[in-house]
Amino acid sequence: MIGDVLLVNTLIIFALSIVGIIPVLVGFRFTDSGIDATLGFSGGVMLTVSFSMIYETGGGILQPLFFGVGFTVMWILEAIVPHEHMIKGYEGPVFFRQKLKMAWLIAFSMILHNIPEGLTVGSSTIIDQALGFSTTIAIGLQDIVEGFMAGLPYIIMGRRMSALLLSLLAASAEAGAALASGYIGTLYKGLDTILAGVSSGAMVFIVVHEVIPETHREHFSESTIGVLLGVMTALLLEYYLG
Repeated sequence: MIGDVLLVNTLIIFALSIVGIIPVLVGFRFTDSGIDATLGFSGGVMLTVSFSMIYETGGGILQPLFFGVGFTVMWILEAIVPHEHMIKGYEGPVFFRQKLKMAWLIAFSMILHNIPEGLTVGSSTIIDQALGFSTTIAIGLQDIVEGFMAGLPYIIMGRRMSALLLSLLAASAEAGAALASGYIGTLYKGLDTILAGVSSGAMVFIVVHEVIPETHREHFSESTIGVLLGVMTALLLEYYLG
Protein backbone atom coordinates (compact mmCIF):
# COMPACT_ATOMS: atom_id res chain seq x y z
CA MET A 1 0.00 0.00 0.00
CA ILE A 2 1.09 3.54 -0.76
CA GLY A 3 0.55 4.51 2.87
CA ASP A 4 3.11 1.95 4.01
CA VAL A 5 5.64 3.19 1.46
CA LEU A 6 5.07 6.78 2.59
CA LEU A 7 5.60 5.77 6.20
CA VAL A 8 8.84 3.94 5.39
CA ASN A 9 10.21 6.89 3.41
CA THR A 10 9.26 9.24 6.23
CA LEU A 11 11.06 7.08 8.78
CA ILE A 12 14.15 7.03 6.55
CA ILE A 13 14.47 10.82 6.37
CA PHE A 14 13.71 11.10 10.09
CA ALA A 15 16.47 8.62 10.94
CA LEU A 16 19.04 10.18 8.61
CA SER A 17 18.32 13.61 10.06
CA ILE A 18 19.20 12.23 13.50
CA VAL A 19 22.32 10.52 12.14
CA GLY A 20 23.71 13.91 11.14
CA ILE A 21 24.00 15.08 14.73
CA ILE A 22 25.93 12.02 15.97
CA PRO A 23 29.41 13.06 14.69
CA VAL A 24 28.97 16.44 16.39
CA LEU A 25 27.99 14.84 19.68
CA VAL A 26 31.11 12.66 19.70
CA GLY A 27 33.38 15.62 19.00
CA PHE A 28 34.03 15.36 15.24
CA ARG A 29 34.97 18.64 13.56
CA PHE A 30 35.33 19.84 9.97
CA THR A 31 37.73 22.51 8.75
CA ASP A 32 36.16 25.66 7.31
CA SER A 33 36.83 24.41 3.79
CA GLY A 34 35.31 21.06 4.71
CA ILE A 35 32.17 22.80 5.95
CA ASP A 36 31.84 24.72 2.67
CA ALA A 37 32.38 21.54 0.66
CA THR A 38 29.74 19.59 2.55
CA LEU A 39 27.24 22.44 2.37
CA GLY A 40 27.97 22.63 -1.36
CA PHE A 41 27.19 18.92 -1.59
CA SER A 42 23.88 19.52 0.16
CA GLY A 43 23.05 22.33 -2.26
CA GLY A 44 23.91 20.18 -5.27
CA VAL A 45 21.59 17.43 -4.08
CA MET A 46 18.75 19.89 -3.47
CA LEU A 47 19.11 21.49 -6.91
CA THR A 48 19.08 18.16 -8.69
CA VAL A 49 16.13 16.80 -6.75
CA SER A 50 14.19 20.02 -7.34
CA PHE A 51 14.54 20.00 -11.11
CA SER A 52 14.06 16.25 -11.33
CA MET A 53 10.77 16.66 -9.49
CA ILE A 54 9.59 19.26 -11.99
CA TYR A 55 10.49 17.03 -14.93
CA GLU A 56 9.21 13.76 -13.50
CA THR A 57 5.92 14.91 -11.97
CA GLY A 58 4.45 16.73 -14.94
CA GLY A 59 2.13 19.59 -14.16
CA GLY A 60 2.23 20.92 -17.69
CA ILE A 61 2.37 24.60 -18.40
CA LEU A 62 1.33 25.46 -14.83
CA GLN A 63 4.36 23.81 -13.23
CA PRO A 64 6.56 26.93 -13.62
CA LEU A 65 3.81 28.83 -11.79
CA PHE A 66 3.82 26.34 -8.90
CA PHE A 67 7.61 26.54 -8.83
CA GLY A 68 7.46 30.34 -8.68
CA VAL A 69 4.91 30.24 -5.87
CA GLY A 70 7.17 28.00 -3.78
CA PHE A 71 10.18 30.20 -4.48
CA THR A 72 8.27 33.37 -3.54
CA VAL A 73 6.65 31.93 -0.41
CA MET A 74 10.03 30.79 0.92
CA TRP A 75 11.48 34.23 0.15
CA ILE A 76 8.71 35.85 2.21
CA LEU A 77 9.12 33.37 5.07
CA GLU A 78 12.86 34.04 5.15
CA ALA A 79 12.10 37.73 5.56
CA ILE A 80 9.47 37.47 8.30
CA VAL A 81 10.54 34.44 10.35
CA PRO A 82 13.45 35.19 12.73
CA HIS A 83 16.26 32.66 12.29
CA GLU A 84 20.02 32.27 12.52
CA HIS A 85 22.52 30.96 9.96
CA MET A 86 25.92 29.64 10.93
CA ILE A 87 27.76 31.93 8.49
CA LYS A 88 25.32 34.67 7.39
CA GLY A 89 24.09 35.22 10.92
CA TYR A 90 20.67 36.60 11.82
CA GLU A 91 17.85 37.11 9.32
CA GLY A 92 14.32 38.30 9.98
CA PRO A 93 12.65 41.23 11.76
CA VAL A 94 15.09 43.29 13.81
CA PHE A 95 12.65 43.32 16.74
CA PHE A 96 13.15 39.62 17.45
CA ARG A 97 16.94 39.65 17.31
CA GLN A 98 17.35 40.37 21.01
CA LYS A 99 14.06 38.78 22.08
CA LEU A 100 14.70 35.16 21.10
CA LYS A 101 17.46 32.88 22.28
CA MET A 102 20.00 31.54 19.82
CA ALA A 103 18.61 28.03 20.27
CA TRP A 104 15.22 29.05 18.92
CA LEU A 105 16.70 31.04 16.05
CA ILE A 106 18.70 28.04 14.86
CA ALA A 107 15.66 25.80 15.31
CA PHE A 108 13.52 28.10 13.16
CA SER A 109 16.21 28.07 10.47
CA MET A 110 16.26 24.27 10.38
CA ILE A 111 12.47 24.03 10.27
CA LEU A 112 12.32 26.50 7.38
CA HIS A 113 14.73 24.29 5.45
CA ASN A 114 13.24 20.95 6.36
CA ILE A 115 9.56 21.53 5.62
CA PRO A 116 10.05 21.92 1.82
CA GLU A 117 12.23 18.81 1.85
CA GLY A 118 9.53 16.87 3.66
CA LEU A 119 6.91 18.09 1.19
CA THR A 120 9.14 16.86 -1.63
CA VAL A 121 9.47 13.39 -0.15
CA GLY A 122 5.75 13.05 0.50
CA SER A 123 4.54 14.34 -2.86
CA SER A 124 7.10 12.36 -4.88
CA THR A 125 6.17 9.16 -3.05
CA ILE A 126 2.49 9.57 -3.93
CA ILE A 127 3.24 10.40 -7.57
CA ASP A 128 5.61 7.47 -8.15
CA GLN A 129 7.00 5.05 -5.58
CA ALA A 130 10.36 4.60 -7.32
CA LEU A 131 10.79 8.36 -7.69
CA GLY A 132 9.77 8.74 -4.06
CA PHE A 133 12.41 6.31 -2.86
CA SER A 134 15.26 7.87 -4.83
CA THR A 135 14.14 11.31 -3.65
CA THR A 136 13.99 10.05 -0.06
CA ILE A 137 17.57 8.75 -0.14
CA ALA A 138 18.88 11.93 -1.80
CA ILE A 139 17.11 14.20 0.69
CA GLY A 140 18.20 11.94 3.54
CA LEU A 141 21.86 12.25 2.55
CA GLN A 142 21.74 16.03 2.58
CA ASP A 143 19.79 15.88 5.85
CA ILE A 144 22.87 14.27 7.40
CA VAL A 145 24.91 17.29 6.32
CA GLU A 146 22.30 19.77 7.55
CA GLY A 147 21.99 18.03 10.89
CA PHE A 148 25.74 18.13 11.37
CA MET A 149 26.02 21.83 10.52
CA ALA A 150 23.06 22.84 12.66
CA GLY A 151 24.52 21.11 15.70
CA LEU A 152 27.93 22.79 15.54
CA PRO A 153 26.93 26.08 17.26
CA TYR A 154 25.44 24.17 20.19
CA ILE A 155 28.56 22.06 20.65
CA ILE A 156 30.73 25.18 20.56
CA MET A 157 28.55 26.57 23.36
CA GLY A 158 28.85 23.27 25.25
CA ARG A 159 25.16 22.40 24.90
CA ARG A 160 25.05 18.82 23.61
CA MET A 161 21.52 18.13 24.82
CA SER A 162 20.26 21.22 22.99
CA ALA A 163 21.94 19.95 19.82
CA LEU A 164 20.16 16.62 20.14
CA LEU A 165 16.80 18.26 20.83
CA LEU A 166 17.23 20.52 17.79
CA SER A 167 17.93 17.48 15.65
CA LEU A 168 14.77 15.77 16.90
CA LEU A 169 12.69 18.92 16.35
CA ALA A 170 13.97 19.47 12.81
CA ALA A 171 13.57 15.79 11.92
CA SER A 172 10.01 15.80 13.27
CA ALA A 173 9.12 18.90 11.23
CA GLU A 174 10.40 17.27 8.05
CA ALA A 175 8.67 13.97 8.78
CA GLY A 176 5.42 15.77 9.55
CA ALA A 177 5.60 17.67 6.25
CA ALA A 178 6.23 14.42 4.36
CA LEU A 179 3.26 12.67 5.95
CA ALA A 180 0.99 15.69 5.48
CA SER A 181 1.83 16.17 1.79
CA GLY A 182 1.49 12.45 1.13
CA TYR A 183 -1.87 12.29 2.89
CA ILE A 184 -3.17 15.35 1.04
CA GLY A 185 -1.94 13.92 -2.25
CA THR A 186 -3.90 10.73 -1.72
CA LEU A 187 -7.09 12.59 -0.81
CA TYR A 188 -7.04 15.19 -3.57
CA LYS A 189 -5.72 14.02 -6.91
CA GLY A 190 -3.60 16.67 -8.59
CA LEU A 191 -2.47 18.39 -5.41
CA ASP A 192 0.57 16.11 -5.25
CA THR A 193 1.84 17.65 -8.48
CA ILE A 194 1.21 21.16 -7.17
CA LEU A 195 3.04 20.35 -3.91
CA ALA A 196 5.95 18.94 -5.91
CA GLY A 197 6.29 22.18 -7.87
CA VAL A 198 5.92 24.38 -4.79
CA SER A 199 8.45 22.42 -2.74
CA SER A 200 10.91 22.41 -5.65
CA GLY A 201 10.73 26.18 -5.90
CA ALA A 202 11.24 26.53 -2.15
CA MET A 203 14.34 24.31 -2.18
CA VAL A 204 15.89 26.16 -5.12
CA PHE A 205 15.41 29.43 -3.24
CA ILE A 206 17.24 28.00 -0.24
CA VAL A 207 20.16 26.97 -2.44
CA VAL A 208 20.54 30.23 -4.39
CA HIS A 209 19.73 32.56 -1.48
CA GLU A 210 21.64 30.82 1.30
CA VAL A 211 23.76 27.79 0.45
CA ILE A 212 25.69 29.16 -2.52
CA PRO A 213 26.34 32.64 -1.02
CA GLU A 214 27.48 31.10 2.28
CA THR A 215 29.77 28.49 0.75
CA HIS A 216 31.36 30.71 -1.91
CA ARG A 217 32.65 33.46 0.35
CA GLU A 218 36.11 31.96 0.76
CA HIS A 219 36.60 28.35 -0.34
CA PHE A 220 35.32 28.59 -3.91
CA SER A 221 36.96 25.44 -5.24
CA GLU A 222 35.96 23.21 -2.34
CA SER A 223 32.33 24.34 -2.36
CA THR A 224 32.14 24.05 -6.15
CA ILE A 225 33.44 20.49 -5.98
CA GLY A 226 30.87 19.82 -3.26
CA VAL A 227 28.05 21.06 -5.52
CA LEU A 228 29.34 18.87 -8.36
CA LEU A 229 29.47 15.79 -6.16
CA GLY A 230 25.99 16.53 -4.81
CA VAL A 231 24.54 16.80 -8.31
CA MET A 232 26.28 13.62 -9.45
CA THR A 233 25.16 11.70 -6.37
CA ALA A 234 21.51 12.74 -6.78
CA LEU A 235 21.59 11.86 -10.49
CA LEU A 236 23.05 8.42 -9.78
CA LEU A 237 20.45 7.76 -7.10
CA GLU A 238 17.66 8.70 -9.48
CA TYR A 239 19.13 6.52 -12.24
CA TYR A 240 19.61 3.41 -10.11
CA LEU A 241 16.72 3.78 -7.67
CA GLY A 242 14.16 5.79 -9.62
